[in-house]
Amino acid sequence: MQNQIDIHRIELDDRKKISVSGVSSLDGFSEQVLNLTVNGRKLKVLGENIKITAYNKSTGNLVADGVFNEIKYCQQATPFIKKLFK
Repeated sequence: MQNQIDIHRIELDDRKKISVSGVSSLDGFSEQVLNLTVNGRKLKVLGENIKITAYNKSTGNLVADGVFNEIKYCQQATPFIKKLFK
């Protein structure tokens, strides 16, 4: 069974509004991209005219408006030291 901490939810409403729960940090954003960390995993949301309408760091909830084209989890980079001592 999964821990409550590891659970997150992404809701996309008609490609115009996105709600994400379980956001650990907002790593960067612009009108074309949102970079988030969601329960230790990197999440990238791509689109146009993206505007964050609500973000609560303590609850981990984020809401944004815009036109959303792509949502993807990004593979985390392997630390250099691990590559060196493979």
